[in-house]
Amino acid sequence: MSSGKKKHKKQVRNKSKDWLMDYYQTGRAFDEENRRRQEEEGYEKPKGLKNLNAFEWTCVIIIVLGLIGCFVRYVVLKI
Repeated sequence: MSSGKKKHKKQVRNKSKDWLMDYYQTGRAFDEENRRRQEEEGYEKPKGLKNLNAFEWTCVIIIVLGLIGCFVRYVVLKI
């Protein structure tokens, strides 16, 4: 028979999630601080593609290469 006591499961912490969220929140805080400081200094952002950071440039390049690949596959090769 059972003794009437419930066994409690040890709650598992997702450490990688905690690490990623901390990294994300720190980056956001850093970015917000930079934006606030630049607005105070009167810095004007350049318009267009000149204000993209490295990650955004990488995304643009991957999208363009994907579109070129789709064009070649479906228009040139007609598969």
